[in-house]
Amino acid sequence: MKKGLYFYILTILCFNVLFADFQKEYGFKPMRNKIRYKEEFFRLYNQWLYSDLDSISRNIYFLELAYVVPFDHPIKALIPITNEIQYERYKNILMMHITLMLAQEYINYGYMYMKENIYFFNKEFKDEYLKGYEIAEFYFECARKYWKEAINYAIAADEIKGYRIDLHYFEDELYKIKTGKLNYDEVIDNLMFRLNRNREILMKED
Repeated sequence: MKKGLYFYILTILCFNVLFADFQKEYGFKPMRNKIRYKEEFFRLYNQWLYSDLDSISRNIYFLELAYVVPFDHPIKALIPITNEIQYERYKNILMMHITLMLAQEYINYGYMYMKENIYFFNKEFKDEYLKGYEIAEFYFECARKYWKEAINYAIAADEIKGYRIDLHYFEDELYKIKTGKLNYDEVIDNLMFRLNRNREILMKED
């Protein structure tokens, strides 16, 4: 009985030591609080120097969550909030940015499946490329959906005058959308033109 008790205590002590070493070595810290709000999920978005399917899908996952969950308390907003009108503009401009980032990430994700250049020696991969074009087309249409939402949020934010938000990059995006300098419809249309052109080339090669 005593041997069993000693073994149990020793096991617990060893586990605590190992866990402490793991924390020290890898900087691991257990999550104390659940992530529940828009601003919290938005902060998990990362811009990668070299993107791959995993990093892009990670961003899409957190942005999709940020898109659907509620806003945090105004006191925890990304900027200091002083009144309700400013807060309304803040909410619209943040949603504009989130939907804009979703459009961009879905474009990036779809492009990963798109064979850009077709050469004479690509015939053996015809079926794979055609399937890739179908997948790319699906994600480009997802991007278009979020782009249209970004435009709607930009219009709603722009209607609230006299309260520029201290998120200058977001305000620049709003200006570019309003003036047409940023237009993802044109980007998607161009990608779809190239995709369909390559699809036709492959379909002729039998």
